[in-house]
Amino acid sequence: MAQFFIARQPIYDRSLKVIGYELLYRDSDVDSARFDDPERASSDAILNSFIHIGIDTLTGSGLVFINLPKAFITNEALTPMFRDQCVLEVLEDITATPDVLLGLERLSQQGFKLALDDFELTPETRPLLRWAHYVKVDVLGRDREELAALLTQLRRYPVQIIAEKVETQAMKQVCEELGFDCFQGYFYCRPQVVMRKSVAANKAVVFDLLGKLQQPEVGFDELEALLAHDITLSYKLLRYINSAAFSLRREVDSIKEAIVLLGIDNVKHWLALILMTRMDDSKPWELITTALVRARLCERIADQWYPEVRHQMFIVGLFSVLDALMDQPMVELLDTIILTMPVKLALLDQEGLAGEVFQKVLAYEQMDFASLDESPVSPAQWATAYLEAVKWADDSMAVIAP
Repeated sequence: MAQFFIARQPIYDRSLKVIGYELLYRDSDVDSARFDDPERASSDAILNSFIHIGIDTLTGSGLVFINLPKAFITNEALTPMFRDQCVLEVLEDITATPDVLLGLERLSQQGFKLALDDFELTPETRPLLRWAHYVKVDVLGRDREELAALLTQLRRYPVQIIAEKVETQAMKQVCEELGFDCFQGYFYCRPQVVMRKSVAANKAVVFDLLGKLQQPEVGFDELEALLAHDITLSYKLLRYINSAAFSLRREVDSIKEAIVLLGIDNVKHWLALILMTRMDDSKPWELITTALVRARLCERIADQWYPEVRHQMFIVGLFSVLDALMDQPMVELLDTIILTMPVKLALLDQEGLAGEVFQKVLAYEQMDFASLDESPVSPAQWATAYLEAVKWADDSMAVIAP
């Protein structure tokens, strides 16, 4: 099978629940390969990747938003699979020709949901709205008045309107006030930095425990004592170690046995994850999932690139969302927690070997392929590692979520 990159980006509703994921797909040689029929080759590659990977691996039971080349619309033989979960995105460069409109009508009648990507309302694009269930509006760099005028027009149609490329909390707030139904972008990892704020009491307790977990002298006895005094933590630890996330061949029935089997470092990682989920119930759970995917992917890529920093990479990935969870700048947070200097430098400035791995993981997450050229990790290795990280993160969240 051809080498490819694949990732996913969550789409939220107004209550910050994930309704589904857009699959971000690129063929590794998309910029250099030459085909007699490049669109058909791209279509075949996308289908093959879904068949080999499996939609459930990437999105579970949620919706999956898939960019739709024109060939999928006009050629009935290329009708996609997974009808119940698919939202087919009509790209902005596809015009409303008679064959395209006929194809959209056919797909809609077959039960597929359709989305118009990067939509601009013009006399030429208006006919596409007849078959649309979702309309995605690129809000990056657009002012409030322009967006308000567009939404007024779109509200005449029975569609869900998705704000995409929401980069900041400020833009997310504008989009909420204007009445967008859903949101997509990196806002959930980029907290709004205003004036210095004190840490809420419940967060302070959790953050203090996170700091203690990173102290090298913390051993089996201290961990067992901490777990023994928190019934919820103990229960979740036993569920976690018996779950698919660890795939152990045996079950455990005591805290001490769980700690021994997992090892101190793994228990510290797990406790850090559980404690982070307690920081703020108002934050989307997908934020923790993002942290878990990053943590696992950081470890996997370090295995193949810089194995000497593998032991640092889980915490780097996991703590990369601390600023969003705490609503404070990362530099202030790291001043109050005991971490090694390489880990701090990786989180703050993406410096050092750990920082280089973390930088590439973020680049992959955002599909910045040019930044991956210098890594010794092949496209196939990136895709395999990412898919494994997604599955591991989803399995883990199934256990630790309330």
